[in-house]
Amino acid sequence: MELLKDRIAIITGGSGALGRAVAEHFLASGGKVAVPYIVDAEVPLFNERMGGRFPAAHIALSKIDVGDEAQVARFVGEIVKQWGRIDILVNLIGGFWGFKTVADTSLAEWQAMFDINLKPTFVCSRAVVPVMQKNKYGRIVSVSSRTGLTGAGEFAAYAIAKGAIKTFTASLAEEVMADNVLVNAIAPSTIDTEANRKAMPKAKHENWVKPEDIARTIAFLCSEQNQVTSGAVVPVYGRA
Repeated sequence: MELLKDRIAIITGGSGALGRAVAEHFLASGGKVAVPYIVDAEVPLFNERMGGRFPAAHIALSKIDVGDEAQVARFVGEIVKQWGRIDILVNLIGGFWGFKTVADTSLAEWQAMFDINLKPTFVCSRAVVPVMQKNKYGRIVSVSSRTGLTGAGEFAAYAIAKGAIKTFTASLAEEVMADNVLVNAIAPSTIDTEANRKAMPKAKHENWVKPEDIARTIAFLCSEQNQVTSGAVVPVYGRA
């Protein structure tokens, strides 16, 4: 079943480990994907993952900084011009570091967590929402985290930035619900990626949540099968 047939999706972070799984699933589900990227080295990995299995006309890769308002506005305009509308926004951009107490965290380190985890979600959502409201249809999914819902010592900057995604999601959902725009978030635990395995070689990797499983949850939230869920944060913890 083509769950996302003919739907137009922007997937920020779509060239990363989780993003590639989401983009592949969206394409396999009949959608078209626009992927802004910043790291050149991720593009060959993206193309390898797609494996030439999907029409080139269904994929748009653009090098932009999704924290830059002008670049995002221009990108959104280009996608609307190319494909006529934007149905879905998946905010996957984020970053992580921890193992520092609040007392040991510098202001620059604190701000960096908000700049990479919260700012792009706000900038991209703000740019896309008017397009969705005009068309009276939209689905937005962002990424919080398990730590963001609970807090955690030595991870305060990351946890609070991710916790803010929960509040942002609930607030935006209330603003746009009358326009048939549904806004949700997911909250993963540790994601089973190559980078995380290298960073935590002694962890129980088999308990980590798989990117492909997260992709399926995101696809449901972005599909027309979801008619009533908005303002929610959906746990995707795996067995961790």
